[in-house]
Amino acid sequence: MKKTILLSLLAAPLALAAPFQPASIPAEANWYLHGDLTALRESTAGGILVKFIRKEQANALADIENIFEFDPLTDLTDLTLFGNGKKDQGAVMLSGNLKRAHLESVIAQADDYTSSTYGTATLHHWDDKGKTQHAAFHGDQTLIISPQKELVQLALDVLARKKPGLENTPEIPTKNPFIVAFANIKKIDMPDDKGSRIIRRANSLFMALGEKNERLAASMVTVTDSPETARHMTKIMDGLVSLGELADENINALDIRHRAQAKDATMTMTMSLSVTKALELLSKIK
Repeated sequence: MKKTILLSLLAAPLALAAPFQPASIPAEANWYLHGDLTALRESTAGGILVKFIRKEQANALADIENIFEFDPLTDLTDLTLFGNGKKDQGAVMLSGNLKRAHLESVIAQADDYTSSTYGTATLHHWDDKGKTQHAAFHGDQTLIISPQKELVQLALDVLARKKPGLENTPEIPTKNPFIVAFANIKKIDMPDDKGSRIIRRANSLFMALGEKNERLAASMVTVTDSPETARHMTKIMDGLVSLGELADENINALDIRHRAQAKDATMTMTMSLSVTKALELLSKIK
């Protein structure tokens, strides 16, 4: 029961977040993902999605609220995931009306729970199916969780301005995105297979997802190892969209508009699709 509760805590916020603040992410991060709950709620897609989740997951949401004393669809305001690029090493930072005292009392009931201190912060440690987890609060509204204690400590130092956060981030091509993601591909552990070797032709990848005029709008900027690779990637992206539209009439009905172009060693792609048609497809899949 204790493990299930803690797993629910980790899983609940994965689509929820507030405005992107690069300075809160450690400068050492080689990948990160951030979402904006405010922008999501204000969008057509997000509003419908929240209602859908509230209806379809009513029991699970009630359990979370009963155990943790907050509503994940309204009380969580910020989520950031980041990692150093090594396999299975990453952390999640979430903020909102988290009821710190209550959450810490729940965590303290976990299997093999212990605590320690790091500066003025209390570090919580517990066992989750044979794997140690670590967590700490920054203030009362931000909680950091990771299997690596060092990443929790690093995040605390960055939030306290004791260590540097990100300074230079790619320009976000999508206005008011509710999801932003970046990967420094050259510094991320990957298996040595054919697919990974192709991916490694890109040095970095930056993506953003938002909504404009009731259309989901996505953009991607990929810095590759050469202008030739960038040109090949534009053809691949165009081909994938065309192949999907030919193979599945549901995809063809999404009214996808896309454009890919290469400039020097950089490939840029923008894509949009109808929110209404996407939600119609989602209802069919259900």
